[in-house]
Amino acid sequence: MSSDKNQDLLEKQLKTLGQKIRIDILKKLSLTSDPLPYSSLQKEVLGTNPNSINFSFHLKALKNSVLIESSDNGYMLSLLGKQILKNIVSIEQILNNNNKTVMIRTSKYSKEPFDVNKIEEYLIKEGEVEKSEAEQIAREVEERLSKTNINYLTAPLMREYINVILLENGQEEIRHKLTRLGTPPFDVHKSFDNSLLGPEQFLSKLGSDVSEQFLLLNLIPKNLADLYLSGDIALLNLNYWSLRPLALLLDTKAIVNYVQDRYSINGEKSNLKVNNIRLITHFFDTLAMMSPYFSEDILLCNFSEMLVALQNCNGQGSQLLKILMSQLFNHNRHPYDVKSHLSLEISNHDVFFDEIFNQIDTSEEPIAPLILFDFNKLNTTNSSYNLFIQNIKLGNCRNFIFYNKKKSSLLNSTHINATNSNGDKTIENRIVLDKILINLHKIAEDSNQDDAKYFEKLQKKLDSVFTLFSYKKELVSRKLKSSNRWKRIISAFFQSDDAKFFNNALKSVSFFGFNEAIKTHCGIEIDRIEPSESFALKVLDFMGKLIEEKNQDESENFVLTQPHYDSYLYDAWHNTQHNLNDTADQYSINIVRGDSKAPLNRKIELYSKFGKLLRGGSLFTSGIDKKSVEDQLDVLIKSKINAFQLKI
Repeated sequence: MSSDKNQDLLEKQLKTLGQKIRIDILKKLSLTSDPLPYSSLQKEVLGTNPNSINFSFHLKALKNSVLIESSDNGYMLSLLGKQILKNIVSIEQILNNNNKTVMIRTSKYSKEPFDVNKIEEYLIKEGEVEKSEAEQIAREVEERLSKTNINYLTAPLMREYINVILLENGQEEIRHKLTRLGTPPFDVHKSFDNSLLGPEQFLSKLGSDVSEQFLLLNLIPKNLADLYLSGDIALLNLNYWSLRPLALLLDTKAIVNYVQDRYSINGEKSNLKVNNIRLITHFFDTLAMMSPYFSEDILLCNFSEMLVALQNCNGQGSQLLKILMSQLFNHNRHPYDVKSHLSLEISNHDVFFDEIFNQIDTSEEPIAPLILFDFNKLNTTNSSYNLFIQNIKLGNCRNFIFYNKKKSSLLNSTHINATNSNGDKTIENRIVLDKILINLHKIAEDSNQDDAKYFEKLQKKLDSVFTLFSYKKELVSRKLKSSNRWKRIISAFFQSDDAKFFNNALKSVSFFGFNEAIKTHCGIEIDRIEPSESFALKVLDFMGKLIEEKNQDESENFVLTQPHYDSYLYDAWHNTQHNLNDTADQYSINIVRGDSKAPLNRKIELYSKFGKLLRGGSLFTSGIDKKSVEDQLDVLIKSKINAFQLKI
């Protein structure tokens, strides 16, 4: 009797489920744990033509068979409905497997049948999705695939298929974790056919693209990534941002001592009088060991002492200097870009200048090291003066920064004044963790000439920059802490553990669009009217005071600095405000705009006011008229400004 009853129940349920729309209703309800209102369920099942079928009739049939339940909030699966649907899906899977198998080409270049269990495992492991939610998403993927004519999918396409479902369900954060990183084939083709990219550069570019995407999608929060993508801030060397610090300041004597301690000849410590060539070789081997850990440059302080010692080596000076110059130029070159990665602090040394200018003249587009020269050593009575004048006129001094060692500490290519922890000018080996720049022009455009709004928005941007530095410190430390070579560098040159080392690192806060911001906010340029100058000074003073407060409250090492290179404004930063093909529209690194008609003395006076507020480092860039090089250079030297660079 009970057997006949069960048979009748089975026949009744099969009759109820004999129409596809009713199974579709059950499947849609299985994808949510909350009741679905009538209108939402109807739209989910019937799509854009909800009145084509008597939907209520089918809901009533399912409810009479106790496969669904209803309440004031809507419809949901009953326990019986869940159990029966699970078996229906199993039957469908058997039929699908029998009639058609979707093949997946895996990332290991093998082919295997689609497996819903692997989708669940993938979502749980890589997307950190709860098991119940992973099961729902996997079933929806399986259901959609069963309705297509797809017989073959690659693993990346499978990922995107899943990502579409995640986006439709508003699960963007999970999608970020699962998005495959890489470069579109069109861009890869362009790089492959680019004759200027060698094999190593080609591979490096592809890897850089992935590293940048990984940073913006997975390593920093979306709101901070959006600041970069919208042009509110600029991050330098985006591909290396999470991997290594920006720059290193190192006393040349520290490297010489390291080499002498580490290498010996016949039981004796190597020195400048014993096998000098070997010493030079080991010196640059040591630099080569450090270079992969810094994105911009290594600044060698007191480099003059090494030059003097080489020149005094019993007749070997000329030969050793040529070897040294060759090593300097070779080390400074980088296979992936065309900027300097080595800075040298030197005083007056005529032979060296003669050699470096000769290298610039004879080499094809050489990348010379950046030379930091104390201009107090430069006057009309020494022999190097005429050499400088001649090469300034030839345009060979573009890689020179003239700085006032009596007034400022060392200045490297990131324009950072590097003082020790006591604030004096004693050389101390330091790193610059990074330099993050705020777009002051964009703040001005968003503030509509309202001072209060401008400073409110500026403070929010500064807070975001401080937060970005905390991510930078954590990411770089996490990446480098397991490197034995990195530990050896820290131990040899900083006598510090990893945590203390990064806490002591300099953190440069900078800006761009300065002149454009003042013109937009005040209506006229900084150098033309006092109110513009006054507001510009307030902006930098405001930033400086917030940085000082941050340092005092948290024992930090933030410094306010001027921009250094302008290349990142069109190479590494997406300028959404200007046409990138028009160089006239590019932001400038200059505090005093380059096209200002003000006399040189007025420009210097104005720059000096801002330089006092940029305690982390500033640079006066001056265009030079070939006809009056001597007079203009004399004015700059006598002004005793912190630092200047000459451009013909």
